Amino acid sequence: SESQFAYWEHTQLIIDCVKGNGGMFSLERPTGLRFLTRSRLYDDTEWAWLEQHPVEHVQN
Repeated sequence: SESQFAYWEHTQLIIDCVKGNGGMFSLERPTGLRFLTRSRLYDDTEWAWLEQHPVEHVQN
């Protein structure tokens, strides 16, 4: 939603695949892998670049 985007737009979300068992958001059990979600705030240089290169929003 637009309000969620406004809240998270300064944050880079990284979804990775690592060894181990996950909870509800995991890969199939036999693989021995799980998803790991990390986040970080964009630094000033990255944020300035992003402001110069806006992304078109897709409406579903």
